[in-house]
Amino acid sequence: MEFRQLMKSDLSACAKVFIEVFNDEPWNDQWSFEQAVNYLRQQYQTPFFLGSLAIEKEEIIGFIYGNKRIWWEGNEFYIHEFGVKKQWRGQGVGAALLDSLEKSVPEDVTSFSLLTDRGTDAEVFYQNKGFRQIDRLVFYHKSK
Repeated sequence: MEFRQLMKSDLSACAKVFIEVFNDEPWNDQWSFEQAVNYLRQQYQTPFFLGSLAIEKEEIIGFIYGNKRIWWEGNEFYIHEFGVKKQWRGQGVGAALLDSLEKSVPEDVTSFSLLTDRGTDAEVFYQNKGFRQIDRLVFYHKSK
């Protein structure tokens, strides 16, 4: 397995994996290919974007990406999306992707942050990797 930086030329292939990951349990999203490509393209164009891919036999099996943000406590890296194909989960791919990303962020990054669903394997994964819930924050959403 190899790990390398996510490039613009990877967006379509990554969108296919993105759909496979997030249209399945436990998220059950309903991404179309066009939506996913546009979403990834928009994220890619965000200032200070950085992403890593896990590749096995020239096939993307996982991805992680986000961007560096200025924060009062120091620069943080916000992880926008992170996914590993179902058949590769539990084999260390996610841990290796996170490690690859942590090693590739600029030296001035002092922390990492993200959002995930409660009660999922993803929540447990992040807790096991040292991420902690911030009790003072609440995430709100309103439909139009």
